Amino acid sequence: MLPQVYLHEIATCVPPKSYTQEFTLDFLLHLQGSTPRKREFLQKIYQRSAIDKRHTVIEDYDKDPADYNFFPKNSSLTPEPSTARRNDEYIRAANVLSLQAVRALLAKLPGVAPASVTHLITVSCTGFSAPGFDIHLMKEVGFPASLNRLHIGFMGCYAALPALRTARDICLADPEARVIIVNLELCSLHFQQKFDPDTVVANAIFADGVSAAFVSAQRDDSRGPVLSIQTLLSHFIENSEKDMAWQIGEYGFDMKLSLYVPQFIEQNIANITNALFAKAGKSRSDIQIWAIHPGGRAILEKVQETLALEAGALQVSYDILREYGNMSSATIMFVLERILADDREGGVFSAAFGPGLTVECCFLEKIRETSRNGQT
Repeated sequence: MLPQVYLHEIATCVPPKSYTQEFTLDFLLHLQGSTPRKREFLQKIYQRSAIDKRHTVIEDYDKDPADYNFFPKNSSLTPEPSTARRNDEYIRAANVLSLQAVRALLAKLPGVAPASVTHLITVSCTGFSAPGFDIHLMKEVGFPASLNRLHIGFMGCYAALPALRTARDICLADPEARVIIVNLELCSLHFQQKFDPDTVVANAIFADGVSAAFVSAQRDDSRGPVLSIQTLLSHFIENSEKDMAWQIGEYGFDMKLSLYVPQFIEQNIANITNALFAKAGKSRSDIQIWAIHPGGRAILEKVQETLALEAGALQVSYDILREYGNMSSATIMFVLERILADDREGGVFSAAFGPGLTVECCFLEKIRETSRNGQT
């Protein structure tokens, strides 16, 4: 029998600046609402988003244009910042926020010294640099120079689960390994003024957030509840490549986010869930907790309806969506952080969706706190 590998702790952080959806809608109505059709579409998207506020590294929106730092100093925000300018801001903010998240994580793990960490997995699809924020973390946190580093880039909203799979595989290969995963997404840097449905929807739901997680095969690395990482499954939905995509453009990264994405999930999520159960040797009755990536309100509604989940089963996902929006790969880690902290235990089904269209899902088991003599 393979040893158990545990997701011990998760710490999250967001940029200090946030804007309500009400403020953002009002701002965009003035910026883009030049026709009744445009105004109606903006109101529809924002008022139905199920989001209250979102955090961003861009702090210009409520300032006088003369005080803008990111955008040109005029009310039209033009010319739009280049991809290079956006990436410069990504590099600066990534160093700050990743360090904040990792320090918060290590503060939850008093028995884990930075020098004992063997692997660092960084995950991001919203910016690039080499050396990256992984080197910054090594220097500032005190990770060893022998740290094994891996970057998972440009996979989008589902990338946290391949990162968990990789961490699990590392710990199965080396039971002494200690792995930190950092998901860092600064989606708001790619705000664009193109008035097409994909861009308007992306502008309305995406936000900035960072998570740091600790994985090892050593149960004594933490004393609180843990998530045992058991079975993972990846599934590509055929003929969906054009419905969710993410490419580098002249003025940031261009998002393709078709309105058909919720339908693809509705048509496939039951079969994918059953495939995971079959692989794990589990059944629906083994699931006490549902942890679904809140990619948007329609996605959560389709999952709830298609899987016939009881009322409140996705409350944590809805709460994260309302409080933070969609922070790409970091979002599911915000959901799992809440689940680790609540008083439930038992089987956990988790799923995230991203470009491809790809569905990543996993079966976890939440194990309650151990006592000092190691008994549960």
